[in-house]
Amino acid sequence: MQTLRRYLFRQLLGATALVLVVFLGLLFFLDALNQLSDNGHGFARALLMVALQIPARAYQVLPIAVLTGAVYVLAGLAASSEFTVMRMAGLNPRVALAQLVGFGLLCAAVVFALGEFAAPAAQRLQATLQAQAAGGHFGSAPDAGLWVRNREGPDNDQMINIGSISAGGQLHDVRIYVLDDAAHLLRTVHAASGRYVARGEWELRDVQSVQLPSGQDGDIRRTALPSLQWHTTVSPAVLDALVLSPDTMSVFDLWRYIGHLKANGQAVQRDELELWRKLLYPLSGVIMMMLALPFAYLHARSGQLSWKVFAGVMLGVSFILMNTLASRLGLVASWPVWLAAALPYLLYGGAALGFFFWRVQRH
Repeated sequence: MQTLRRYLFRQLLGATALVLVVFLGLLFFLDALNQLSDNGHGFARALLMVALQIPARAYQVLPIAVLTGAVYVLAGLAASSEFTVMRMAGLNPRVALAQLVGFGLLCAAVVFALGEFAAPAAQRLQATLQAQAAGGHFGSAPDAGLWVRNREGPDNDQMINIGSISAGGQLHDVRIYVLDDAAHLLRTVHAASGRYVARGEWELRDVQSVQLPSGQDGDIRRTALPSLQWHTTVSPAVLDALVLSPDTMSVFDLWRYIGHLKANGQAVQRDELELWRKLLYPLSGVIMMMLALPFAYLHARSGQLSWKVFAGVMLGVSFILMNTLASRLGLVASWPVWLAAALPYLLYGGAALGFFFWRVQRH
């Protein structure tokens, strides 16, 4: 059985790697064309920017590559009667299912590593390079800048506007509007720049502060300071979520960002859904292997192998589309976020197991 497992895993690994390289090569070519169409990038920089997208692309297409490679291997083994020999050697349906689920778990670990470490690091580096090309600042809305809310306590609800963020993480053109619990403006602070000093503390430079009177009587107090220590729960990780898309963040950073939103009474359903999707997405490797196994029990001529591979690709694409559709429906219908994220896995996993056991019992 160990020999069969090694042979099967070697075939699956080789086919998956080949399909993944083909998919990544095609996407690299298309992304390179898009980058080169932008006059702001030279040829070498365009290739570098596209290369930094490879981890994220691999994270996206690896489950489909796993399914396509598995269908090709299993259908090929069935067409050449090798799978029949394996069954005679002791590879019964439950053992075959366990072996493929084991390979799917290995693929799930790779998907998790790509989404948790490689892809976020590459996306941050890409954003840094884009910022350097744009004059050293991360892109933001030309007029609005970046907005974030931070509630520090009673009568200290801060609305923060950041003009831009440099590639080194320094803030520029920072404006802080402090409101009371009745949403009355109490104070405004403007700083030319700011840098993160320690946990929960920023140092603002060239500060202009305006204290408004609490009642109808009183004077407006203006203060100019060379520097000001700003204590806040806004961290660089929170600002990353404003510069980068949540789907490119790691699970831990996204979870921390959701905690910040909850602490400030902001809507978190969309971000929680993205968190659940990222947690469950590695399991798509297991689902793909479950979908591929029935193809080993379809006894057909080898001339039909290409149709089986095409069917496998369409199955993988339909799973990705269903995943996106369920997420959108979950937001519109206010489903529990875990249900919206898990529904495609339950449907496709249940259908794969049902068809597999029906096919095995029939034949």
